Amino acid sequence: MKLILAPMEGLTDPLMRDLLTATGEFDWCVTEFIRITDSLLPKNAFYFACPELERGGKTASGTPVHVQLLGNNPDMLAENALRAVELGAPAIDINFGCPAKTVNRHRGGSVLLDEPDVVHKLVKSVRDAVP
Repeated sequence: MKLILAPMEGLTDPLMRDLLTATGEFDWCVTEFIRITDSLLPKNAFYFACPELERGGKTASGTPVHVQLLGNNPDMLAENALRAVELGAPAIDINFGCPAKTVNRHRGGSVLLDEPDVVHKLVKSVRDAVP
């Protein structure tokens, strides 16, 4: 059975991930979402959200940290997923669950579940970029 530390905006920051994974009970954890809009983010944006990338994508105790991306542009999501993997992310998590109204107003998070064709395009583009 895998035990995963799920992300929560404003709570599971790098310090909290280090504290909660220090016990060694979690199999992996996930970053807070990185918002992707219409450009390839600079490397420092990924290192800021996931400083564990500097340690091979793991917390100080060795727990893998998956990078979570949020967006609705298939090409940009794919390019940024590839960048995260190139920087050392062991896995990509795509956010389709955030219920925040500010996120949903910008066609991100859970509102995309109303558009299965868009979800499919996003997932396919990321999968094609990071096979």
